[in-house]
Amino acid sequence: MCNEDLRTRLITLSEELKELEEEQSYVLKQTGLHLPGHTVRRYEAEVQTLKASIAEIIAELNFANNH
Repeated sequence: MCNEDLRTRLITLSEELKELEEEQSYVLKQTGLHLPGHTVRRYEAEVQTLKASIAEIIAELNFANNH
């Protein structure tokens, strides 16, 4: 992928992460709403996946900029 594509993907993933974290915060703060454990784990897994993808793209961009 070229740097421009990586930057575009980075922006997209960052926006997805922000939206997911906002949704997670809203859902988990609902009082009186019992959430099954798998729902909490699903959010955590999705957040970690997005963060890993973002870190990978940042590493690729840093590598490309240093070479």
